[in-house]
Order: sequence, then C-alpha cells, then structure tokens
Amino acid sequence: MSGRAWLGVVGLLLTGPVLAAQPATSPGSTPLTVEELLGSVNRALPLLEQARQDVALAQGALVEAQGGFDLKLEADVMSVRGFYDNHRAKGMLEQPLAPLGMTAYGGYRVGRGSFAAYDTKAQTLSNGEVTAGLILPLLRDRAIDPRRAGRSVAELGVGVAERGLDKARLTYFKEALAVYWEWVAAGQQRRIAQALLDIAVARDQQLADAVALGQTAPVERTDNRRAILQRQSALAGAQRQLELQAIDVSLFLRDPAGNPVRPGGNRLPDLPRPSVGQREPDEAEEIRVALERRPEATAIRLKRQQQEVELRLAENTLLPEMELFAQSSRDFGTGLPSRVASVLETGLTFELPFQRRKATGKSLQARARLATLDQELRWAEDQIRADVQDALSALRAAQAVLEVVTEEVAVTRELEALERDRFELGESTQFLVNLRELATADAALREARALAEYQKALVSVESATGRLVDRVPTP
Repeated sequence: MSGRAWLGVVGLLLTGPVLAAQPATSPGSTPLTVEELLGSVNRALPLLEQARQDVALAQGALVEAQGGFDLKLEADVMSVRGFYDNHRAKGMLEQPLAPLGMTAYGGYRVGRGSFAAYDTKAQTLSNGEVTAGLILPLLRDRAIDPRRAGRSVAELGVGVAERGLDKARLTYFKEALAVYWEWVAAGQQRRIAQALLDIAVARDQQLADAVALGQTAPVERTDNRRAILQRQSALAGAQRQLELQAIDVSLFLRDPAGNPVRPGGNRLPDLPRPSVGQREPDEAEEIRVALERRPEATAIRLKRQQQEVELRLAENTLLPEMELFAQSSRDFGTGLPSRVASVLETGLTFELPFQRRKATGKSLQARARLATLDQELRWAEDQIRADVQDALSALRAAQAVLEVVTEEVAVTRELEALERDRFELGESTQFLVNLRELATADAALREARALAEYQKALVSVESATGRLVDRVPTP
C-alpha cells in the first residue's frame, strides 16, 4: 500500500471533531441529548424528590397559617334545675378579617324558663335573640397581628423552599452534564483507540506481503505486530473508561419508572465545537444576572423579608391594646316587654403592660437576626461574583487550550503523512511511522479532552449565572 493510500486510511479515521467514524445507531436509537438527560434528572432523580418534599412541607405550613382566618363556630347548651328552672342554648360564628385586623361575629341564643334577678340577661323572648358585632383594633394588631404575620411568613417560606429546589436542580444539572461530557469524551477516545488499531491491523497484511517479496525487512512487521498488541491494550482501557462513564451517566438518566438506564455506544453524540466568532460573555453583565437569578441569594432575601415581618410583629406587641367594638342585638317573639327593642352597644377596651420586656426582647432578637441575614447575603453575593469570575476564567482557558490543541492535531497529522512518504521511499522505518501515529492519536485524545472541558466550562458559566435551571422547565 502506498504512502498516499495509507494517508487516505488515516484521513478516513482521523477527521471531523476527533474522528470521522460516527457512533453506530440501532434502529430507533438517537444520540443522547443534553435536554433529554436534564429532563430525566428533573423528572426522576431521587435527590430532587427530597427538595420537592421541602416545598410540599412549606405549602402545608402555608395552609396551616391560613387556618388562622377560618370561620369558627362556638356553641353550648345548658339546663338548670332547682328553685329556678331554665334552659339555655347559644351558637356563635366568628370570622377573623385580614383588613385592619378586624373580627366579625354573629350568633343566636335562646333562654327560656324562670331566671333569678341577677341572671335576667340570659333570658330572651320566645324566639330567641340574634346578635352581630365587629371588633376593630386601633393600635396593637391594627397594621399586623399574629395571624397575618404567620400567613406572610408561610407564603415567603414557600418561596424559600422553591429556591431550595432550584438550588438542588442547579447542582444536579451541573453534575449530570459534567458526567455527560466525560462520557462523550470517553466515546471519542475509544474511537481514536479503535482507529489506531484498525490502521495497524490493515497494515499487517501489507507488511506480510512485502516481507515475503523481500521488499521489507521482517523486523518491520514484527514492530507492527507489537503495535497491534499495544493498541489492543489501549482499546481495552478506552472501552473500560467508556463503560465506567456510561454507568455514571445512568445515575442521572432514568426510565419512566425511575430506574437507572445505562446509555449504549449507539447513543454517543459528537463533541460540538465552538461557533466561529463566538463572543466572550461580558463579566459585569454575567455577574448582574447571577446576583439576580441565583437561588441561594434569592432565598436569603426571602428569609430577610420573613424576618422583617417578625420584626414588625415584635414592634406591634410594644403598642397598647386598644379595641373598638360595636354590637347589635334583637330579640324576637313574645316575653318581657323590656327585651322587645333592638340594642346597640359600642365601646373601647384598653390594655398596656407597663414593662413590656417580652415584646422588647422579641424586637431585639428580630433586629439581630436581620443583621445576621444581611451579612449572610453579603457573603453569598461575594461567592456568586467569585463563581462567575472563576467560570469565565475557566472558559477562557478552555478555549485557549482548545485552539492550541486543534492546531497541534493539524501539525501532527501533517508530520505523520510526511513520515509515511519517507517510509515509502525507504528513508524511514515502521518504528518512526508508529511514533508519528501515536503522536497524532495523543493530540487527538487531548483535543477530545479539550472539547469536553470547553463544554463543561460552558456549563459552569450557566450554573454560575443560574441560567442552567432554565434548560428544562420545572414539572
């Protein structure tokens, strides 16, 4: 086989992103995509289910807090036997209202029989008495009260839990894609090892014929057979690495029942190259987006809002308790004439503990927690800036390495072709050709690694800015 023919074999096997050989696809199989993998993580990863349960807990706490505004019914029935015989029944509905902390109530009572002079208020006309009233706080509990504060804190708690879920998704999406690109790189590296072996095997028969004709020294074929054994060993190692990475991918790739699925070699995609003229991300803009979107910073801001509610509630308890009440009642039926007319009662109640140490202590604690959260938020934002800067630095480095290694692959291929020409002219040896082939393969392996590292660096930028969670919508 001529040197140019050998060059054709090498060109067939060592072109494209790394090699021209494409992964064999079985009927109905397609390359595993990033979207499919992340969709599987989002849908079935057990570790994400834990974060979802945290959201469910927070939603349950919100329902519990909303229970503070539930309509309440109180009722009692009493019968008295003795000098005075009477029967009494009472039912009352009470509805807390969010606006201004008001409470509305209404009810019905009936009292029949004989009553002592001091107990005549329990007596009603024959058809009973209907009552309706309203209580309005004027100072304490007007702007905020425990019911409204509890509901606000619980609503914010749902947001905190949802940001925790986003943080978990961000973490596991990044881990899944890191494993995914390692698997793709391992597939490319196996193809390189297979291509090297195919070259040596194809050359062996040609060398055997040349030795038989006395055109080539026997040592050349012996050296090629050594190369075959060496490359078989390298292929076995590459196959093992590919299987290992496929097993790692199976932790994130799952079937509809949630069981791990190990992707076969027919699902390997090619390693994409950077787009020509792709612009480097602007660091200031990426940091701005990250500070706005990263779930851990948003969660701290929500926790701070929770603590602001707690502070308002604590300061509320420092105020005097002053309530305005109004109640209207009317009896129906027959009975005492004094109970026939409608009655309207209005008034004020006032209460003020003198020392108020409990309320003061709660206010001090709330302010201290706010100050702690401020520092926690500041540290989180500093970490986010550092994450973005580190991710962009890694991206620049990966791109620089990729550019150099890509050029190196082109140079090593050219040197390999020249060495083959020299071998055909009798000016070189099979040993040197083998070295050139190994140098080309080594450069191609490092190119595959550089392509994978570049993709992982892109994932790190998406993760650092928080955009990665948008790759797959929340189910």
